[in-house]
Amino acid sequence: MRLQQALIPLLAGMVLLGAPLAAPAEDAGSPPPRPGKAFCNDNPAKCAEIRAERKAFCEANPETCAGQREQMKKKRAERQQFCAQNPEKCAEQREQMKKKRAELKARCEADPAQCDELKKEARQKFQDRQGGAPASP
Repeated sequence: MRLQQALIPLLAGMVLLGAPLAAPAEDAGSPPPRPGKAFCNDNPAKCAEIRAERKAFCEANPETCAGQREQMKKKRAERQQFCAQNPEKCAEQREQMKKKRAELKARCEADPAQCDELKKEARQKFQDRQGGAPASP
């Protein structure tokens, strides 16, 4: 049970990082997610394609993208304020997340089938929490 509780935030982070790969192109309710730096460094052509899709969506739905930008700015500001007030706790949380990511990566390399199932479950839980469309398979 404790392992499950530790893996859920980790998997949610992994889902966010892997979302550009699994994002449904036909979902008109939200823009395609922005690819991360590591993904773009590894896949420049796919990254450019995803950015073009997001740009097209945002041109067609500016209010959705603007709302999403404002929400992320607010969350980022809250986190920065928390880290400014609690630098030790913030650094500790950052290290814990790095450790969890490394553990999950090792588990995924050892058993890819189980990894895919865990990612699918985490993606579904994340979508349920966000109130968005169901995750793609």
